[in-house]
Amino acid sequence: MNVLFTKNFSVTAAQLHALHGSRYSVWASHSDPGHGMLAAADHTFLEPRGLLGDDYAAWLLDACIQHGIQLVIPGKERELLASWQERFAAAGITLITPATEAVQRHLERKDEFLRGWDTDILPLPRWTTFDSLQSFDDAVAQLRVPGVRLCVKPARGIYASGFRVLMDTPDLKSFLGGELYQMSTAAARELFAQAAPQGTPGELPTMLLMHTLEGAERSVDCVAWQGELLRAVVRRKGGEGQQIEDRPDLLEAARQISARYNLSGIFNFQTKDGPDAPGPDTQGRNRRANMLEINARASGGLRYSMAAGVNFPLLLLDAATGVLDRATIPPVQTGLRVAEDKVARVIRGQEATA
Repeated sequence: MNVLFTKNFSVTAAQLHALHGSRYSVWASHSDPGHGMLAAADHTFLEPRGLLGDDYAAWLLDACIQHGIQLVIPGKERELLASWQERFAAAGITLITPATEAVQRHLERKDEFLRGWDTDILPLPRWTTFDSLQSFDDAVAQLRVPGVRLCVKPARGIYASGFRVLMDTPDLKSFLGGELYQMSTAAARELFAQAAPQGTPGELPTMLLMHTLEGAERSVDCVAWQGELLRAVVRRKGGEGQQIEDRPDLLEAARQISARYNLSGIFNFQTKDGPDAPGPDTQGRNRRANMLEINARASGGLRYSMAAGVNFPLLLLDAATGVLDRATIPPVQTGLRVAEDKVARVIRGQEATA
Protein backbone atom coordinates (compact mmCIF):
# COMPACT_ATOMS: atom_id res chain seq x y z
CA MET A 1 0.00 0.00 0.00
CA ASN A 2 1.21 3.51 -0.82
CA VAL A 3 1.48 5.81 2.22
CA LEU A 4 2.26 9.49 1.82
CA PHE A 5 3.90 11.73 4.42
CA THR A 6 3.32 15.36 3.47
CA LYS A 7 5.47 18.41 4.18
CA ASN A 8 6.79 18.27 7.73
CA PHE A 9 9.92 18.76 9.83
CA SER A 10 13.15 17.00 8.86
CA VAL A 11 12.93 14.66 11.87
CA THR A 12 9.99 12.99 10.09
CA ALA A 13 12.66 11.14 8.09
CA ALA A 14 13.08 8.77 11.07
CA GLN A 15 9.49 7.59 10.62
CA LEU A 16 10.03 7.01 6.91
CA HIS A 17 13.17 4.95 7.58
CA ALA A 18 11.24 2.88 10.15
CA LEU A 19 8.81 1.73 7.44
CA HIS A 20 11.41 0.43 4.99
CA GLY A 21 10.92 -3.30 4.45
CA SER A 22 7.29 -3.19 5.61
CA ARG A 23 4.12 -3.79 3.58
CA TYR A 24 3.93 -0.04 2.90
CA SER A 25 5.54 1.79 0.01
CA VAL A 26 6.75 5.09 1.44
CA TRP A 27 6.07 8.36 -0.37
CA ALA A 28 6.96 11.88 0.73
CA SER A 29 6.08 15.34 -0.57
CA HIS A 30 7.66 18.69 0.23
CA SER A 31 8.03 22.11 -1.32
CA ASP A 32 11.84 21.97 -0.91
CA PRO A 33 13.43 19.53 -3.38
CA GLY A 34 16.50 19.13 -1.15
CA HIS A 35 14.61 18.39 2.07
CA GLY A 36 15.68 15.36 4.14
CA MET A 37 12.18 13.89 4.11
CA LEU A 38 12.46 13.34 0.37
CA ALA A 39 15.85 11.66 0.69
CA ALA A 40 14.33 9.15 3.15
CA ALA A 41 11.37 8.12 0.97
CA ASP A 42 11.04 5.50 -1.76
CA HIS A 43 8.98 7.85 -3.97
CA THR A 44 8.58 11.61 -3.91
CA PHE A 45 6.86 14.56 -5.52
CA LEU A 46 6.96 18.30 -4.94
CA GLU A 47 4.30 20.42 -3.26
CA PRO A 48 3.50 23.89 -4.62
CA ARG A 49 4.95 26.69 -2.54
CA GLY A 50 2.61 29.04 -0.70
CA LEU A 51 -0.56 26.99 -1.10
CA LEU A 52 -2.67 27.04 2.07
CA GLY A 53 -6.08 26.17 3.48
CA ASP A 54 -8.74 24.49 1.40
CA ASP A 55 -6.76 25.17 -1.77
CA TYR A 56 -3.93 23.04 -0.38
CA ALA A 57 -6.35 20.30 0.73
CA ALA A 58 -7.92 20.17 -2.74
CA TRP A 59 -4.50 20.01 -4.39
CA LEU A 60 -3.42 17.22 -2.01
CA LEU A 61 -6.53 15.16 -2.77
CA ASP A 62 -5.90 15.45 -6.52
CA ALA A 63 -2.20 14.58 -6.06
CA CYS A 64 -3.06 11.47 -4.04
CA ILE A 65 -5.48 10.27 -6.71
CA GLN A 66 -2.90 10.92 -9.42
CA HIS A 67 -0.14 8.97 -7.61
CA GLY A 68 -2.30 6.11 -6.34
CA ILE A 69 -1.90 6.95 -2.64
CA GLN A 70 -4.07 4.90 -0.25
CA LEU A 71 -2.95 6.39 3.10
CA VAL A 72 -1.91 9.92 4.06
CA ILE A 73 -0.20 11.15 7.24
CA PRO A 74 -0.25 14.94 6.87
CA GLY A 75 2.16 17.43 8.36
CA LYS A 76 1.18 20.71 6.73
CA GLU A 77 -2.41 21.87 7.41
CA ARG A 78 -3.18 18.78 9.48
CA GLU A 79 -5.76 20.64 11.59
CA LEU A 80 -7.80 21.81 8.61
CA LEU A 81 -7.40 18.47 6.80
CA ALA A 82 -9.38 16.74 9.56
CA SER A 83 -12.52 18.25 8.00
CA TRP A 84 -11.57 16.72 4.63
CA GLN A 85 -11.46 13.09 5.78
CA GLU A 86 -14.81 12.19 4.21
CA ARG A 87 -13.82 13.65 0.85
CA PHE A 88 -10.57 11.67 0.89
CA ALA A 89 -12.47 8.53 1.94
CA ALA A 90 -14.85 8.96 -0.99
CA ALA A 91 -11.79 8.66 -3.24
CA GLY A 92 -10.63 5.51 -1.42
CA ILE A 93 -7.93 7.31 0.58
CA THR A 94 -7.51 7.06 4.36
CA LEU A 95 -6.45 10.45 5.69
CA ILE A 96 -4.99 9.98 9.18
CA THR A 97 -5.35 13.08 11.34
CA PRO A 98 -4.79 12.88 15.11
CA ALA A 99 -8.17 14.36 16.11
CA THR A 100 -10.96 16.61 14.90
CA GLU A 101 -9.99 20.07 13.75
CA ALA A 102 -11.54 21.57 16.91
CA VAL A 103 -9.59 19.27 19.25
CA GLN A 104 -6.31 19.89 17.45
CA ARG A 105 -6.74 23.65 17.63
CA HIS A 106 -7.73 23.38 21.30
CA LEU A 107 -4.48 21.55 22.10
CA GLU A 108 -2.43 24.03 20.07
CA ARG A 109 -3.85 26.95 22.06
CA LYS A 110 -1.99 26.26 25.28
CA ASP A 111 -3.99 28.70 27.38
CA GLU A 112 -7.28 27.08 26.32
CA PHE A 113 -5.83 23.62 26.88
CA LEU A 114 -4.65 24.46 30.40
CA ARG A 115 -8.03 25.95 31.33
CA GLY A 116 -9.81 22.79 30.20
CA TRP A 117 -7.32 20.26 31.57
CA ASP A 118 -8.46 17.63 34.09
CA THR A 119 -6.00 17.93 36.99
CA ASP A 120 -7.16 14.55 38.32
CA ILE A 121 -5.04 13.05 35.52
CA LEU A 122 -1.92 15.13 36.24
CA PRO A 123 -1.54 18.38 38.19
CA LEU A 124 -0.52 21.68 36.62
CA PRO A 125 2.05 24.21 37.76
CA ARG A 126 0.56 27.56 38.77
CA TRP A 127 0.04 29.71 35.69
CA THR A 128 -1.76 32.70 34.22
CA THR A 129 -1.77 34.72 31.00
CA PHE A 130 -0.84 38.25 29.97
CA ASP A 131 -1.15 40.30 26.77
CA SER A 132 0.28 43.70 27.75
CA LEU A 133 3.03 45.13 29.92
CA GLN A 134 0.55 45.97 32.69
CA SER A 135 -0.95 42.48 32.71
CA PHE A 136 2.60 41.05 32.72
CA ASP A 137 3.39 43.07 35.85
CA ASP A 138 0.11 41.96 37.42
CA ALA A 139 0.84 38.31 36.55
CA VAL A 140 4.32 38.49 38.10
CA ALA A 141 2.86 39.96 41.27
CA GLN A 142 0.19 37.24 41.36
CA LEU A 143 2.55 34.28 40.91
CA ARG A 144 5.70 35.46 42.65
CA VAL A 145 6.62 33.12 45.51
CA PRO A 146 9.96 33.19 47.38
CA GLY A 147 12.33 30.55 46.00
CA VAL A 148 10.24 29.83 42.87
CA ARG A 149 11.36 31.06 39.46
CA LEU A 150 8.87 32.15 36.82
CA CYS A 151 8.95 31.40 33.09
CA VAL A 152 7.23 32.83 30.04
CA LYS A 153 6.24 31.29 26.71
CA PRO A 154 3.74 32.09 23.96
CA ALA A 155 0.33 30.47 24.11
CA ARG A 156 0.84 29.48 20.45
CA GLY A 157 4.15 27.98 19.43
CA ILE A 158 6.23 24.86 18.87
CA TYR A 159 9.36 23.50 20.47
CA ALA A 160 11.00 26.10 22.77
CA SER A 161 10.26 29.17 20.65
CA GLY A 162 9.75 32.13 22.97
CA PHE A 163 10.37 30.18 26.18
CA ARG A 164 12.46 31.94 28.82
CA VAL A 165 13.06 31.46 32.55
CA LEU A 166 12.96 34.83 34.29
CA MET A 167 15.84 35.84 36.56
CA ASP A 168 15.57 38.57 39.17
CA THR A 169 18.90 39.97 37.99
CA PRO A 170 21.11 39.31 34.96
CA ASP A 171 23.42 36.35 35.57
CA LEU A 172 26.90 36.53 34.00
CA LYS A 173 27.70 32.90 34.73
CA SER A 174 24.65 31.70 32.83
CA PHE A 175 25.42 34.10 29.97
CA LEU A 176 29.02 32.93 29.62
CA GLY A 177 27.88 29.32 29.95
CA GLY A 178 25.71 29.64 26.85
CA GLU A 179 22.36 29.46 28.65
CA LEU A 180 19.88 30.37 25.92
CA TYR A 181 16.62 30.14 27.81
CA GLN A 182 17.08 32.70 30.56
CA MET A 183 16.50 36.43 30.70
CA SER A 184 16.09 38.96 33.47
CA THR A 185 12.64 40.20 34.44
CA ALA A 186 13.82 43.72 33.64
CA ALA A 187 14.83 42.66 30.12
CA ALA A 188 11.46 40.97 29.66
CA ARG A 189 9.68 44.18 30.73
CA GLU A 190 11.76 46.21 28.28
CA LEU A 191 10.93 43.77 25.48
CA PHE A 192 7.20 43.83 26.21
CA ALA A 193 7.17 47.65 26.61
CA GLN A 194 8.83 48.05 23.22
CA ALA A 195 6.41 45.62 21.55
CA ALA A 196 3.34 47.12 23.29
CA PRO A 197 4.03 50.85 23.72
CA GLN A 198 0.41 51.82 24.33
CA GLY A 199 0.09 49.48 27.31
CA THR A 200 -3.39 48.38 26.29
CA PRO A 201 -4.72 44.80 26.54
CA GLY A 202 -4.21 42.71 23.43
CA GLU A 203 -1.12 44.53 22.15
CA LEU A 204 0.99 41.45 22.84
CA PRO A 205 0.15 37.95 21.61
CA THR A 206 -1.32 35.92 24.45
CA MET A 207 1.57 34.75 26.62
CA LEU A 208 1.78 32.32 29.54
CA LEU A 209 3.51 33.02 32.84
CA MET A 210 4.13 29.89 34.91
CA HIS A 211 5.96 28.60 37.92
CA THR A 212 9.20 27.01 36.75
CA LEU A 213 9.32 23.45 38.05
CA GLU A 214 12.87 22.42 38.89
CA GLY A 215 12.49 18.63 38.77
CA ALA A 216 13.09 16.12 35.99
CA GLU A 217 11.63 16.84 32.55
CA ARG A 218 10.00 14.05 30.58
CA SER A 219 8.60 13.61 27.11
CA VAL A 220 6.03 10.88 26.52
CA ASP A 221 5.63 9.67 22.94
CA CYS A 222 2.36 7.88 22.22
CA VAL A 223 0.52 6.20 19.38
CA ALA A 224 -3.24 5.70 19.58
CA TRP A 225 -6.11 4.68 17.36
CA GLN A 226 -9.70 5.87 17.86
CA GLY A 227 -9.03 6.77 21.47
CA GLU A 228 -7.19 3.54 22.34
CA LEU A 229 -3.57 3.87 23.42
CA LEU A 230 -1.44 1.33 21.57
CA ARG A 231 1.97 2.14 23.03
CA ALA A 232 3.69 4.93 24.97
CA VAL A 233 7.36 5.50 25.71
CA VAL A 234 8.49 7.70 28.61
CA ARG A 235 11.88 9.34 28.19
CA ARG A 236 13.57 11.49 30.81
CA LYS A 237 15.75 14.28 29.54
CA GLY A 238 18.99 15.48 31.07
CA GLY A 239 22.63 14.54 30.90
CA GLU A 240 24.02 12.79 27.87
CA GLY A 241 21.24 11.11 25.91
CA GLN A 242 17.82 10.30 27.34
CA GLN A 243 16.65 7.61 29.75
CA ILE A 244 13.75 5.31 28.79
CA GLU A 245 11.78 4.84 32.01
CA ASP A 246 9.15 2.50 33.40
CA ARG A 247 6.47 4.92 34.65
CA PRO A 248 3.04 3.30 35.12
CA ASP A 249 1.59 6.64 36.28
CA LEU A 250 2.50 8.35 33.01
CA LEU A 251 1.33 5.39 30.94
CA GLU A 252 -2.03 5.66 32.70
CA ALA A 253 -2.07 9.39 31.92
CA ALA A 254 -1.36 8.54 28.27
CA ARG A 255 -4.33 6.15 28.23
CA GLN A 256 -6.63 8.77 29.68
CA ILE A 257 -5.39 11.44 27.26
CA SER A 258 -5.98 9.13 24.28
CA ALA A 259 -9.54 8.45 25.39
CA ARG A 260 -10.34 12.02 26.50
CA TYR A 261 -9.47 13.54 23.12
CA ASN A 262 -10.29 10.43 21.00
CA LEU A 263 -6.84 10.56 19.43
CA SER A 264 -5.76 8.60 16.34
CA GLY A 265 -2.12 9.10 15.53
CA ILE A 266 1.28 9.77 17.00
CA PHE A 267 1.23 12.41 19.72
CA ASN A 268 3.35 13.61 22.62
CA PHE A 269 2.97 15.23 25.99
CA GLN A 270 5.51 16.96 28.18
CA THR A 271 5.81 16.84 31.97
CA LYS A 272 8.10 18.26 34.59
CA ASP A 273 8.46 17.20 38.18
CA GLY A 274 7.26 19.51 40.90
CA PRO A 275 6.32 19.24 44.58
CA ASP A 276 3.43 17.32 46.11
CA ALA A 277 4.29 13.75 45.11
CA PRO A 278 3.23 10.92 47.44
CA GLY A 279 6.79 9.71 48.08
CA PRO A 280 10.34 11.06 48.30
CA ASP A 281 12.72 11.08 45.38
CA THR A 282 16.41 10.23 45.63
CA GLN A 283 17.16 13.66 47.11
CA GLY A 284 14.53 13.22 49.80
CA ARG A 285 12.14 15.74 48.27
CA ASN A 286 8.61 15.04 47.15
CA ARG A 287 8.24 15.15 43.38
CA ARG A 288 5.30 14.59 41.04
CA ALA A 289 5.00 14.85 37.28
CA ASN A 290 3.09 18.00 36.25
CA MET A 291 1.46 18.40 32.85
CA LEU A 292 2.97 21.10 30.65
CA GLU A 293 1.45 20.54 27.21
CA ILE A 294 0.05 18.02 24.74
CA ASN A 295 1.16 18.11 21.10
CA ALA A 296 -1.16 16.37 18.63
CA ARG A 297 1.81 15.49 16.41
CA ALA A 298 4.96 13.43 16.50
CA SER A 299 7.66 15.00 18.65
CA GLY A 300 11.09 16.01 17.45
CA GLY A 301 12.55 13.35 19.74
CA LEU A 302 10.40 10.44 18.54
CA ARG A 303 13.52 8.72 17.18
CA TYR A 304 14.74 8.24 20.78
CA SER A 305 11.51 6.46 21.70
CA MET A 306 11.65 4.26 18.60
CA ALA A 307 15.02 3.00 19.86
CA ALA A 308 13.06 1.43 22.74
CA GLY A 309 11.57 -1.14 20.35
CA VAL A 310 8.39 0.66 19.28
CA ASN A 311 7.81 1.27 15.56
CA PHE A 312 5.31 4.10 15.96
CA PRO A 313 4.41 4.69 12.29
CA LEU A 314 4.02 0.95 11.61
CA LEU A 315 1.65 0.52 14.57
CA LEU A 316 -0.38 3.49 13.40
CA LEU A 317 -0.68 2.28 9.81
CA ASP A 318 -1.49 -1.29 10.81
CA ALA A 319 -4.22 0.00 13.13
CA ALA A 320 -5.61 2.25 10.40
CA THR A 321 -5.74 -0.62 7.89
CA GLY A 322 -7.22 -3.10 10.38
CA VAL A 323 -4.33 -5.58 10.33
CA LEU A 324 -2.82 -4.80 13.73
CA ASP A 325 -2.56 -7.80 16.06
CA ARG A 326 -2.50 -6.16 19.46
CA ALA A 327 -1.31 -9.37 21.14
CA THR A 328 1.93 -9.27 19.18
CA ILE A 329 2.90 -5.63 19.75
CA PRO A 330 6.45 -5.72 21.19
CA PRO A 331 6.84 -4.42 24.75
CA VAL A 332 8.66 -1.17 25.45
CA GLN A 333 12.29 -1.74 26.44
CA THR A 334 12.83 0.37 29.56
CA GLY A 335 15.97 1.12 31.53
CA LEU A 336 17.82 2.18 28.38
CA ARG A 337 20.04 5.22 27.96
CA VAL A 338 19.54 6.39 24.37
CA ALA A 339 21.87 8.76 22.55
CA GLU A 340 22.10 9.92 18.95
CA ASP A 341 25.06 9.99 16.59
CA LYS A 342 24.38 12.44 13.79
CA VAL A 343 25.52 11.52 10.31
CA ALA A 344 25.88 13.50 7.09
CA ARG A 345 24.28 12.18 3.91
CA VAL A 346 25.30 13.16 0.37
CA ILE A 347 22.20 13.69 -1.74
CA ARG A 348 24.21 14.07 -4.98
CA GLY A 349 21.88 16.61 -6.50
CA GLN A 350 18.86 14.37 -6.09
CA GLU A 351 15.66 15.75 -7.59
CA ALA A 352 12.13 14.87 -6.56
CA THR A 353 10.54 12.49 -9.05
CA ALA A 354 6.91 11.78 -9.85
